[in-house]
Amino acid sequence: MKKLFLVVGIGTLFFLAGCKKDKTIEGPELVDIFGDFNILEPIKGSKTTVDFSKGETVQYTCKLSIRTNWTIEIIGLNSGARKVYTGNAKDFVLNPIVWDGTISFAPFFRKNEPCVARMSFESYADTLYSDTVIITDVKPTPSVDILFDDYESPQRAYNTFTEGQQTFNGTSVNFQGVSPAEKTRFYVLAGNHGSTASLFLCGMNLTAKASQGTTDNYFKFSTDNPKKVFFNAFIYGWGDNKAEVSIEFQEDDNMDGIYQPAEEGAYTYRLPVNWTGWKLVSFSYDDTKISTSGGFGNSDRTGHKDLDRIIAAQFLLLAQPGTIGNTRVGFDYCSFTYFNPFRP
Repeated sequence: MKKLFLVVGIGTLFFLAGCKKDKTIEGPELVDIFGDFNILEPIKGSKTTVDFSKGETVQYTCKLSIRTNWTIEIIGLNSGARKVYTGNAKDFVLNPIVWDGTISFAPFFRKNEPCVARMSFESYADTLYSDTVIITDVKPTPSVDILFDDYESPQRAYNTFTEGQQTFNGTSVNFQGVSPAEKTRFYVLAGNHGSTASLFLCGMNLTAKASQGTTDNYFKFSTDNPKKVFFNAFIYGWGDNKAEVSIEFQEDDNMDGIYQPAEEGAYTYRLPVNWTGWKLVSFSYDDTKISTSGGFGNSDRTGHKDLDRIIAAQFLLLAQPGTIGNTRVGFDYCSFTYFNPFRP
């Protein structure tokens, strides 16, 4: 029995030794998560004016009593532009949020615009606001590989067409109280859809020659891979679930300088515009599909997509099936980028 007791005693000693307290604790302490929620230092910007054109930034700091999920939105009080940050840090005084003038949601921020940071919490009803910051000058619009149109030149040679008595609105400084996504103008297509009317309402076509201001008939891409070329457009929706858009690229397959819709291909990207406000839409040329309209781009002489033969781009406003009444959509800052979508 003594021998057995000794073995058990040694095993017990090893067990007790294995229970030694680990002084290294990973993750936040419980008080950081389950303590009382208090605002120790309110959200605050590092300056009252900022010139983003010179690379200046605004640093936002705040200090909370516990970790909790939060959202900070920097909002342009004139434009409605927003930059959004999320996190759950309780103290970012030493590691502040740094805003460099970029956006998360269009439109872009404006020159001489006051902005405010709003902080909300996932689990608490509190909402914090910073003092305003005045943007004395904006961050330059990020570069694109090919700017298709920013609609700042209303005299540009747009080819417009309608169905019956429909109308187009062209470039607009302010259409129904809507500010452009970028700079001072945007393009609007609008029409009234009757119960027996065609789903097609109106459209606008712009050639590569007019878009680029050159004598060349075609866009000059640095790659012929459809997966590596992206088309980007800010599209405005009025939230009525009536509008649909078809963006089409016409290929001059025989390269004679004339697009013949009955014989040459058009590749399309179609989407419902069921949101309210500006939204950045991006897609690769590989995402487009051959036109399904008989005699209008549904026949491709080469049998494949040819980036070097795109002679024009076309924007069609369609009414969603079963809808009646005014239908409209806005376009701004359309571009081509390589390898990745446009990131403002």
